[in-house]
Amino acid sequence: MSAETAEVEVVEKKSEPLFSKKNKKLLTNPLDIDNPITVQILGVCSALAVTTQMKPAFVMSLGLMIVTASSNVVISIMRNSIPSRIRIIVQLAIVSLWVILVDQILKAYV
Repeated sequence: MSAETAEVEVVEKKSEPLFSKKNKKLLTNPLDIDNPITVQILGVCSALAVTTQMKPAFVMSLGLMIVTASSNVVISIMRNSIPSRIRIIVQLAIVSLWVILVDQILKAYV
């Protein structure tokens, strides 16, 4: 064997910048364009009528994120133990529980 055949050619892969147009599109499309909540439902949301100032809008959005994240975690943990016949009822009960908890916390501290 010659020394030339023993060498391994390194093929450089052209790296893409972190904030390129393609990567930015991958991050932002699920949040605005491809999200049915922001495209369809948020326009008729009654929350828009009561949030005319920045502070209530921020508190409401923070409460919404807490309710969504925490109910999702609880439902994900319990999904295998919930019978399929009552799954939606249990999910509604868990979401309503978190809404009530966040509402009571907001009434107590905000």
